[in-house]
Amino acid sequence: MEKVKKINFDLSQLAETFGVTRQGTCQVLAEWLNTTFELNAFETQLYETLCEEISEDGDYWNEEELKIQFVGTLFRIANINVKKEIKVFYKRPLSAKVGEHELNVICDCLVAKPMEFHTPQKPYFFLQEFKKGKGEKRDPEAQMLTAMLISQVKNNDNSPIYGGYLVGSIWVFTTLHGKEYRASRKFDAANPSDLMKIISILKNLKPLILKH
Repeated sequence: MEKVKKINFDLSQLAETFGVTRQGTCQVLAEWLNTTFELNAFETQLYETLCEEISEDGDYWNEEELKIQFVGTLFRIANINVKKEIKVFYKRPLSAKVGEHELNVICDCLVAKPMEFHTPQKPYFFLQEFKKGKGEKRDPEAQMLTAMLISQVKNNDNSPIYGGYLVGSIWVFTTLHGKEYRASRKFDAANPSDLMKIISILKNLKPLILKH
């Protein structure tokens, strides 16, 4: 019986094991980030409410409150769901054999094509969140990259995989295309202009996913 190797959530180990590189520019990431959207009246009201809530309570949210009060509202504003094509899911397991290694992760949030009864089928985007800050025991970036590597195997279509990780109010967006992994600058959701940019980036997922 073939022995499957285990691997931990460590960025350096993931990069070395799977040949992931992160240097240089990337057109896939640039196409995703270089975007702006106008908000309608409903979206603007949600945005203004979110700005107020982050200012007053954002530092005190626990992980579940962060997801419900913040991430869920952002995806409502982004409005990326498309019936039978795109749906946002939370806390879903994902696993696959990647090369000689069995990888598995619980996805805090993922965007995928839904199957019947709303089971995620084809993953496009992952968001890993961690309220207190990055640390050796639980690194959201490494968990996110693990999910992206699993998705490459599951999708098997050479399309880009989109991702992001959230530490407190700080967001970083990433892409994985082939072996090329790239990351954006840090966006601070407590800053209203950065928050608007985060919304635009999330909104841009819909046309990018539908294009592929």
